[in-house]
Amino acid sequence: MVSSCGGAKPANTAGPAASPAATTSTSTTTNPSTTARQDVAVTGKWELVGKEGEWKGTVDMVGMDGYIWSVESDGSLFKTDPATGNFTQVGEKGSFQRLKLIEGMDHMLWTVESDSLYKSDPSTGKWERSGEGGGWARTIDMVGLNGILYSVEPDGSLWKTDKSGNDTLIDKGGFKGVTHLTAMGGKLYTIEEGTLYQTDPNTLKWEQIGKEGDFANINVMEGVNSFIFMIDKAGNLYKVDASGTKMKLGDSYGETTSLTTLKGKLWTVEGGGLYKTS
Repeated sequence: MVSSCGGAKPANTAGPAASPAATTSTSTTTNPSTTARQDVAVTGKWELVGKEGEWKGTVDMVGMDGYIWSVESDGSLFKTDPATGNFTQVGEKGSFQRLKLIEGMDHMLWTVESDSLYKSDPSTGKWERSGEGGGWARTIDMVGLNGILYSVEPDGSLWKTDKSGNDTLIDKGGFKGVTHLTAMGGKLYTIEEGTLYQTDPNTLKWEQIGKEGDFANINVMEGVNSFIFMIDKAGNLYKVDASGTKMKLGDSYGETTSLTTLKGKLWTVEGGGLYKTS
């Protein structure tokens, strides 16, 4: 199976009107938004799931509702059984072209494609544009938390978007230098100019976590209930707690292009293959 991005969704039936918003994305878990993300216990054991090379060119993936959902280079959505690696196409071929970000929240897939946010029902493959569209071109990353999508833009703006597509700017300029966004234990975590920060989305109170510049080389990260899993550009896998303490779990993840969690396991796409780490 191959995944990545291409053309663009045609203008579609829009959801409720909304003001333009920033966009973001991060692979996440599958639990309803009111449930804490399932923790992952990693012992360092990893294995290839499915056949080598089947995931060559995958754009992004997310674990949700017991399956891994991924988008290929031609814009097609696939559903993968984590137990066997068997996958099936969902919806029409090419429906997710120009994918930039994907997130799973409350049994729905949320995607940023070109400059718009879309909501898709993975059980049917049906999708609709969320909001008016056109405001998501600059989004760096996004994450779902408690039924809200949070996203960040290059100017440091933090946005929240509800499930009807209504966008609200909640902080202008406070997140400059951000490269990654995820959630852990009900809080937002960002890497800004190599430093990790924790932000309460309700009060916007923030604090630095760990040492300054200690997260400068992170390639991908994924938050669960009690930890954030990070892979740096050298291929090292770390588990990071709420105090910013890093524990190295492995060093063979140098070709990782996508990371998500599902059923208490870490899932990575590396060198065109799907791998499970337990």
